[in-house]
Amino acid sequence: MLDNAAAVLMRLLAESGRELVDFTQKDVEPVNEGFIVGYACGVRTPQDTIERVTIYVNTSPSAPTDEQTVELTDAAGRRLTAWVYPQDPSLPSLPAVSYPEAAGVVLAKFGIAAEGASLRMEAYRPGKRAVLRVDTATDSWFAKVVHPTLASTIHDLHERFLHAGVPVPRSLGFSDAGLVLLGELQGVPAIDVFERIDRPRFARGLDELTRHIATVPVTIGARESLARRVGWYAERMEETAPVFARQTGRLAQAVRERYASTPVPAPVTIHGDLHLGQIFVDEQDPSAITGILDIDTAGRGDPADDRGALFGHVVVSALERAPSTEAAVALSAFADELQAGWQGDARVSAIAATHLLGHALANAGRGDDRGATSAQQLLERAQAVLE
Repeated sequence: MLDNAAAVLMRLLAESGRELVDFTQKDVEPVNEGFIVGYACGVRTPQDTIERVTIYVNTSPSAPTDEQTVELTDAAGRRLTAWVYPQDPSLPSLPAVSYPEAAGVVLAKFGIAAEGASLRMEAYRPGKRAVLRVDTATDSWFAKVVHPTLASTIHDLHERFLHAGVPVPRSLGFSDAGLVLLGELQGVPAIDVFERIDRPRFARGLDELTRHIATVPVTIGARESLARRVGWYAERMEETAPVFARQTGRLAQAVRERYASTPVPAPVTIHGDLHLGQIFVDEQDPSAITGILDIDTAGRGDPADDRGALFGHVVVSALERAPSTEAAVALSAFADELQAGWQGDARVSAIAATHLLGHALANAGRGDDRGATSAQQLLERAQAVLE
């Protein structure tokens, strides 16, 4: 991804009179024609103090820029852009909610008195979105930071889902700068308590939920199926981990052929990126589903996309846990049960394999032995799904 990350980071910091002391790669996000790579850095300031900062470098030639980004080239002449968190050029609202004082000002515009509020980053995908939890004296809210073009649509989706009776967080409103303020959803993520879940009962509840979602009247399309751009994963794998490139390329070709041979179903409303971290359940009765999060990708689409996405997430979640633990065993069994449910459906298998390729790419990008082992296991499972 970056041939010489140290040299890039040193050049970047030198422009502001600072010196790189140490760094470690912390995350990788595939985007467009490249990657956004995050580095946790120790930086020596002109005052001879050491600061800890996170620097993101985007290798995509079409990466967005603003007054806070720095453009430079690497040894191969590729254009790179970089920024220091939270100055993400794709998420202009992020700095405004990253500090308690600034967040209080923003929340006041939504009619919330947030003096003394505490902030905690719940999720951050550089260049794509961030979610911050805001705890006030009496309530908890979630500030979702997205690209400015998406905020209005996300707010509208929440209103439509709630009006149709699908339990999602209430949206208090949005800003044109790319901020949506959401209320709290009752329950806990299913992934956190999966070892306590009665899987057949949970699966029935999930089927009921997806049927309910299908009835929500929306006017936009869901995110494009990942299977339509499976070749992109093969290209990125060749850049990230060439050792897996040939295997990934063969799998991508098999996905293309299988997906192209299947009829396109009539579209219904789907979640668009379904996984166990977004399905909430009752903490005392974890087999009972209480709601669903992150409907940003929802719209009219193919139900097979949700089934494939869920399967891929369950498989990788099992791999992330220590073998033989209750959670790993339960997740592995659920993955097998999901696959048995759509065995023979060529469209779902093609989509499921694509998600496994995506997870393999993410693991290969970690650059360590554990990531490489997980990537190999995911590619082998994709092969088995396609067979």
